[in-house]
Amino acid sequence: MFVQILAALNLYRFALLFESRECEAGKERSKVGSDILSKKNLEKAYKEWLLPLRTLVSCSIAENLKEDHGQESSLDDVGLLNPIELVLYRCIELVEEKLKSH
Repeated sequence: MFVQILAALNLYRFALLFESRECEAGKERSKVGSDILSKKNLEKAYKEWLLPLRTLVSCSIAENLKEDHGQESSLDDVGLLNPIELVLYRCIELVEEKLKSH
């Protein structure tokens, strides 16, 4: 499950970056690109996906560190969640930047 979440976040991050660069370069956006960067879809992704996922990931990391006091299984889970957390925070930053520009 961690791999699928990370893949989805990376794909979303790529789409945000790609469409943003196309827009900045003055190139005509595709229909898909304009939908990705629309205020409505950015707000929806932010409120319904990114923020709840941030809460879940942060709580999972904190819980694993608190409960197992350094046991190997706990550290493995935290190690799997760290890349998700990094990409998630980058996606949140990108969406917040785009929402400010709307």
